Amino acid sequence: MDDEIIIGIDVKDNSKNKGKKKKESKKKSVNNKKNKKDIEKNEKENKSNIKSKIFIIAFLIIIVVIILCSSSLFSIQEITISGNSRISNETIVSLSGLELHENIFRFNKLSTIDKIKENAYIEDVLIIRKLPNKIEIKIKEREPKYMLEYAGSYAYINNQGYILEITSEKTNIPILTGFSTDLSNIKAGERIDVEDLKKLATVIKIYETANSNGISDLITKIDISNDKNYCMILETEGKTVYLGDCSNLNTRILNLKAILEASSGKTGEIFLNVDLNSENVYFRPSSN
Repeated sequence: MDDEIIIGIDVKDNSKNKGKKKKESKKKSVNNKKNKKDIEKNEKENKSNIKSKIFIIAFLIIIVVIILCSSSLFSIQEITISGNSRISNETIVSLSGLELHENIFRFNKLSTIDKIKENAYIEDVLIIRKLPNKIEIKIKEREPKYMLEYAGSYAYINNQGYILEITSEKTNIPILTGFSTDLSNIKAGERIDVEDLKKLATVIKIYETANSNGISDLITKIDISNDKNYCMILETEGKTVYLGDCSNLNTRILNLKAILEASSGKTGEIFLNVDLNSENVYFRPSSN
């Protein structure tokens, strides 16, 4: 008998493996769904806990506010004011609307500051609550630097052109004449118009330069009607000074100082409104 050669081939039962894989896949899917539900549940619980904590904190804050606003411990016992020189303490307290023995937390700072700043002299206000029962008000005032002659009265203005007060009292500061601001706008708390503000900037330079040369106290009036030829009145000296457009201002003021010294005791006009490169400044005495 011929020898037989038998080649054996193992054929695995794939059906069992497939079934096993399906079971594992199904199990994983179930586990994933369960994990997802657990995560969603935890998120809901966390959100719920956060909401509860927020509610509790808000509730506690409300309780604290109620206690603070009703406790006599926080009743205002003292109001101190600093930084004011023109406006009295009584006026500032009256403007603020604050009263002793009211609760220190019951007033609105911003609203109170706005009330105080209704006075044109008040430039800035700082209010500090000093627990448990004190209020400190710090004031920054505007300072009058010039006057506008207005209907027999004087309107005080500061360097920013704010009108601070209308009064019949003349003080020892320069009067500005020839302004263009409409008379109906000359009111405390208002500001001079744009054209006059530009001229005011030049006036400030004139005054500061004169001050640095020790002659600012001699200036009584400044006519700003012509920005090409500012004019100063020095009443105590009996002199009128024509400055021109105020270019090379420091040189012009130095010349003015020299002429004042040379013409002491004489009245007349001083002409500084010349081309300094080609002309000489000069003094013309009065004819009488």
